[in-house]
Amino acid sequence: MSEPLRAVVITESLNGGQLPKALRALESRRYPHLLDERTQVEIIELAVPAAQGAGVALALAGAVLPRLYYAHLIDSRQMLVAFPDTVVRIGRDNAAAVERAQSIGALFDIPAGQMRFAEMWDTDHPDAPAQPEAPSR
Repeated sequence: MSEPLRAVVITESLNGGQLPKALRALESRRYPHLLDERTQVEIIELAVPAAQGAGVALALAGAVLPRLYYAHLIDSRQMLVAFPDTVVRIGRDNAAAVERAQSIGALFDIPAGQMRFAEMWDTDHPDAPAQPEAPSR
């Protein structure tokens, strides 16, 4: 059986500020998070069965606002990044895929400092200002 994915979504990044109805049953927790020194957001995490990963990523790509945001799904081997109407797969330790995803994110005005994908396997929110981390998974 394949490993489940953990999806990380910023509530404020979603059209209407809500998860698509089809994804609500997958929600596992919510918590506040400082996006930068001034901006607090809410993070929604989803527990996603591996077989549903691609479909959830596509649903999130259809739900995130058209600029400045993305959502991602991650397991120990891969990350699916849901940009507006676009999904990019990044294999762990694949620097070329990270660069490609960052280039795509730039098309949506996402700052490079908020797309530190290579670090996300080891640190949930590597772009966050120094703060206590959210409780462990």
